[in-house]
Amino acid sequence: MPGLLGGTDLSENDSRHLFERLVLGRLEPAEIAGMLIALRVKGETAAEMIGAARALFAAATPFDRPDYLFADCCGTGGDGSGLINVSTATAFVAASCGLPVAKHGNRSVSSQCGSADVLEALGARLDMEAPRARKLLDETGFCFLFAPAYHPGMKYAALVRRQLQVRTVMNLLGPCINPARPRVQLLGVADPAMLHRIAQVLQAMGVEQALVVHGSGLDEVALHGPTRAVRINGDDMEDIELTPEQAGLTRVPLRVVKGGDVAENAARFRALLNGKAPEADEQIVLLNTAALLLVAGKAGDLREGVALARDALRTGKAAQVLKRYVEASND
Repeated sequence: MPGLLGGTDLSENDSRHLFERLVLGRLEPAEIAGMLIALRVKGETAAEMIGAARALFAAATPFDRPDYLFADCCGTGGDGSGLINVSTATAFVAASCGLPVAKHGNRSVSSQCGSADVLEALGARLDMEAPRARKLLDETGFCFLFAPAYHPGMKYAALVRRQLQVRTVMNLLGPCINPARPRVQLLGVADPAMLHRIAQVLQAMGVEQALVVHGSGLDEVALHGPTRAVRINGDDMEDIELTPEQAGLTRVPLRVVKGGDVAENAARFRALLNGKAPEADEQIVLLNTAALLLVAGKAGDLREGVALARDALRTGKAAQVLKRYVEASND
């Protein structure tokens, strides 16, 4: 800890030991605050995040990993955009295209309505044991893994994080520590400086195919501008750029896809999956779904991915996945 407070980077091993103490409740609140702020000020390294992720995985509630292909799509939050629930909608559309999604998520970070908030508003139950969530994934193609239930050790930092009211390493780690351990992932980062570092964390955690994206200020693939991305293919990593035009879509101003409170976002979410959403809402979800289908090998390019996703919306397949999931979660 003294070295960290002095601005010295931690080794992966030292970071793991420090976060092991955190999740076991062996750090005082002042130590937690100092650690989080010190990491934020100097900039979290890939090694530090890998060590932390290993500690958090070791303490996590186990989830029986499926032997079939499945994915996750989520972001770090913290971009301040207050968009509609893009990644959650993307998950249902992708699932309806034949790519099951085990979505790891929490309540809001930078908007009025996070993934957990909108799913609750749509009628889904979040409080379920891991075997039940796995059964839902098998039967409906979707499950939601509520982060606090799977990473109980993070509760020791919860109050400090609320009091600090700034982005910390915990926000960066959240998308990297899905207890289902998907091999395919679409992960958005609010800070473009973190693109390669987060990609390294995913590789270290065993993710085989992924896109780590920053879309012109968003932790999503952007509809209003270009998206910088790092594509992971096994041990390889390459920088690419994604644009709406590559997917056959038209750019729209960011303000058009701004979200609102939980009630508004839930209504727009339901309209979207029923094929009745405003065009911009639909297009940003089509674009993100296409990116996920592309990296999962379900689409050859973004245009094909958009076509598959659009068909899922037009035919009601995406709405059916949501309906089945909500009903099954309440059984």
